[in-house]
Amino acid sequence: MLAVALTAGALIWISASGTPLRLHLVIAITLAIFLSLMLAAALMGLVFFSNESGHDQSAADEAARHDPDGWQDED
Repeated sequence: MLAVALTAGALIWISASGTPLRLHLVIAITLAIFLSLMLAAALMGLVFFSNESGHDQSAADEAARHDPDGWQDED
């Protein structure tokens, strides 16, 4: 529903600026918004999956093993 609302808003905004809405433009805008939202959803899913599977903690443990003091700003 978010993709539909964003697409409608983008098309209304573009048509209000005086740009003619050709079929190729409508398809390009629709695909761009839909694919952007799907990419964002996939990346958020990977973040949650990584956290739940323990990969984040194992990476943090490995980083702490190599640099026990952590990052420090050197003046």
